[in-house]
Amino acid sequence: MGQEYREGDWFAVPLRRGGYVVGLVARRPQRGTVILGYFFGPERKAVPAMQELTGIHAGDAQLVCRVKDTALHRGVWHVLGRRDRWRRKDWPMPAFHRREALSGRGIRIEYDGDSLTTPVREVPASVPDASLPDDVVLDETRLLEALARILAQERPVTLDRSQWIR
Repeated sequence: MGQEYREGDWFAVPLRRGGYVVGLVARRPQRGTVILGYFFGPERKAVPAMQELTGIHAGDAQLVCRVKDTALHRGVWHVLGRRDRWRRKDWPMPAFHRREALSGRGIRIEYDGDSLTTPVREVPASVPDASLPDDVVLDETRLLEALARILAQERPVTLDRSQWIR
């Protein structure tokens, strides 16, 4: 049986070169293997204690994305504990964006927190909104690559089409 986790749980993501990034499970649908995660730098040398996480809020996230939960379930990403006074509304479900391959047209994609694989709304946009996260689901490898780039640049990264997980 795998590691148990729920919405509001903090977890540590080990980086390939050593060190850790902290994540928070913001949405965990009852069905499926995709969660919404908020990820925070800076890179930490060791797994942080829960007391170190009390001042972190949604607006501090360096990456918000849909991600497969395999590493969490297997215990590769170690659950640290539940956030005090967890409230879903404090950790919003963002809209995402996608660019159509043929037309180049932008689309704003919205999911509800109970299904992270089936959009509840797709709204055409004249231009893709770079302020929104890309509409992709990352696996463990792609998440580690994105986090490494973010930590190296210290700014959010837009994932290109070659990194999409289907």
